[in-house]
Amino acid sequence: MIELPDVERMIESIAGYTTGKTISTILIDDPDVVELPLDIAEGHLENHAVDSVERHGRYVVLKFRSEYSLMFDMGDDGQLRLESQTAPATERTKIRLQFAAGRELRFSSDGSQGLVQAVKGDEFSDSGALESLGVDPLSEELTPERFETLASKNARLTLKGFLLNQKAIAGIGNDYADEICFQAGVRPDLKVAQLVPEQLHQLHRYLRRVLRRATLHWSAAHSDPGWLINSRDRGSSCPRCSHELKSMRVTGRKTVICPRCQRAA
Repeated sequence: MIELPDVERMIESIAGYTTGKTISTILIDDPDVVELPLDIAEGHLENHAVDSVERHGRYVVLKFRSEYSLMFDMGDDGQLRLESQTAPATERTKIRLQFAAGRELRFSSDGSQGLVQAVKGDEFSDSGALESLGVDPLSEELTPERFETLASKNARLTLKGFLLNQKAIAGIGNDYADEICFQAGVRPDLKVAQLVPEQLHQLHRYLRRVLRRATLHWSAAHSDPGWLINSRDRGSSCPRCSHELKSMRVTGRKTVICPRCQRAA
């Protein structure tokens, strides 16, 4: 499942080449996923330069030097990457944005996963899809006070359900929700209403710490023996206490915990 750190890594890999360059041709390979009228593609995106590449949660927005932007909903397995125009499209290819120099920015995903939309206006948050998204977890807006307020509004949910609620906090997926709970020492199956202030403080601190480290130092995080994300296989032991990890389902998702390290209230 695509999560915020994965999207940041994609942006890092494409932004340097893409920003400032002009799109010469747009090829739509899957019109069921790409909502891009021909007049907008030809009149407002083709022959216009990309001004910036931005992220909100798991969404990527290409802002053009026109009145339009392209918004990519990454879905569960979307990929944005630069390829040669000579590389043939695959069944996963949804849209190709071609540059004059012979390279193209390609969005791909499985089946009907993901969505690409043209958005009018300078602020991509004008899109209805983004308006409904919650606060970005790495933004300065997610203060401890804001986190506690959001928690109180989601008091009936499980902790994991709260962390996965994109309308509250945008960008957290299954694996990192488990990692945040593990690092904070809190069970993800607890109701938010059961959490005490100290636990909420811990969760806010580790939410930002986990996502920031996974974003800035992905390889190090994913080889850290102290991270749960590297011990999710069945029969694995806790990276802290060596107790056998427990796998269960919370909000319909596979959830891995250490019954010894992750306590209740």
